[in-house]
Amino acid sequence: MGLVSLNMDRLRVFCFLLFLAFSPLISFSQQGYLFVKKGYHKKVTYIEGDQIHVKLRDGSIVQGYISLLRNDTVFINGWGIPRAAIIEVRLDPDLKQPFSTGGKNALLVIGVATLTTVGLLVTKQAKEEKALVAGMIAGVAALLIKHFGTRLGLFVRKKYKIGKKYHLQVLEFHMTPQKQRAF
Repeated sequence: MGLVSLNMDRLRVFCFLLFLAFSPLISFSQQGYLFVKKGYHKKVTYIEGDQIHVKLRDGSIVQGYISLLRNDTVFINGWGIPRAAIIEVRLDPDLKQPFSTGGKNALLVIGVATLTTVGLLVTKQAKEEKALVAGMIAGVAALLIKHFGTRLGLFVRKKYKIGKKYHLQVLEFHMTPQKQRAF
């Protein structure tokens, strides 16, 4: 028993040292974040390297990639823009997305269709075929309305106006470089 326990302890120590040796290869520093918030709820999150489209107080529109977030300043393509100068964040919805449902939406559609069919059958309001058709229509209708509404641009948010309802928050994790001291 003692020999097996000693070998297991050596294996644990070896694995721990191996983890410490290779952890710098897989560790990354944090990036800065730019949040569009409504109260305390985050609506959109941008990180350094994301594409952004903003309107400034002077009426100009800037589009590009976020290169740095520091000291309440958003650097877009290397140009520093103070957070207070941004009055609108525009969204560029990709309306050419293929029709697809996520797993959660598919389960909700199946659940609504099943509950509608069972409810119509139990209350004897419809025969089996009509109840099944009504259940499928109820389950799929909301999904189709959302899909075609976004295709036509009806239910898609196009911009966030910064000020009264929405605000920007810059969260940065960059450390300021220390001055080198003479010996």
